[in-house]
Amino acid sequence: MAASVISREELKKLIDSKGKYVLVDVRERAELAYGSIPTAHNIPFSEFRGAMEMDPEEFRKRYFFPRFLRNDNVIFYCRSGGRSEKAAKYAIAKGHINAKNFAGGILEWSEIDPSVKKYGPGV
Repeated sequence: MAASVISREELKKLIDSKGKYVLVDVRERAELAYGSIPTAHNIPFSEFRGAMEMDPEEFRKRYFFPRFLRNDNVIFYCRSGGRSEKAAKYAIAKGHINAKNFAGGILEWSEIDPSVKKYGPGV
């Protein structure tokens, strides 16, 4: 099952309007040094499946935000869209029907936000 994709323009509009969503950055912690999309929370992809199985209190203590609920509008992103697509598909398989992938990732976001730096794979 393919995950729905959200465009950069749709994501920016959602952020600017303070819409109801949870933005999850699935890049590894070392990648965060290059910048993030405003309002994002980080769950490293290497920890993602385990995080999805945690009880809510353990999740909050580890990731510093409430675990998203099945009906929440959850948007995943990474550097270029590959890991976030896998995360969104996994979330959908676990019943999170509103999971989406920002396929452009941080590379596309950096085109509108100069505080975010482009970087290559394997960082």
